[in-house]
Amino acid sequence: MDDHSQSTRRSVLYTISVAGVAGLSVAGTASASDAPAAAESTATEYVAVVDRIVDGEHVVLLLEYEGELVDQLVVSVDEFESVAESDILLVSIADDELLEYEHVPERPDQANGC
Repeated sequence: MDDHSQSTRRSVLYTISVAGVAGLSVAGTASASDAPAAAESTATEYVAVVDRIVDGEHVVLLLEYEGELVDQLVVSVDEFESVAESDILLVSIADDELLEYEHVPERPDQANGC
């Protein structure tokens, strides 16, 4: 099988699986009130800290939810307009992909004096 056929088949299967998961997540949203916020999509919002930039090409984000370190994500530096180590971001992540980000001067819980 050539590479084009494989990538097309993979794209179709990915689209089908995303549609199925999206339908399940919308149906389960009402009962999952303690889960990370997801507004009618599979995106999850985190506070992220830029841990390091590797070889000027990859940004390692440490993802926090409710003040707890929950995961890390490696993203191409090209995804950012500007980024530096120790930057604090609000990010939306879906399927291990960075959808949106916003630089903030400090962690939101610190801004409120918590």
